[in-house]
Amino acid sequence: MKTKTKSWSRKKIHDRFAGMLKQDGTPMSRQQIHMARKKARGVCLTCGRPAIGVYCLKHTIAARERMRQKLKYRRRLRNSSSYLLEKQVRSKRNHAVVRRAQPRSKAALSRR
Repeated sequence: MKTKTKSWSRKKIHDRFAGMLKQDGTPMSRQQIHMARKKARGVCLTCGRPAIGVYCLKHTIAARERMRQKLKYRRRLRNSSSYLLEKQVRSKRNHAVVRRAQPRSKAALSRR
């Protein structure tokens, strides 16, 4: 009986993360290397969108709320960066919606 030999294989990625070792000298797992590559590129570790730190805004908020539940915090630290960024994005979004919804002035309509 003849065994089939593999005719193709994925190309190895050769970069600074390939073959990395942990602090104790054991090799890093492929998942850890993948996360390190994403972090270096500046994209969210979960979804691949542009990151603010480690995660995108959506996943930063989700992580914050998970930790609040885990640590049983009732108070919200309103001056933390995730709250400030969330507020900033919401105000930009609301401002854009209001600008589109406003009726045009009579002067602008008469110019047409």
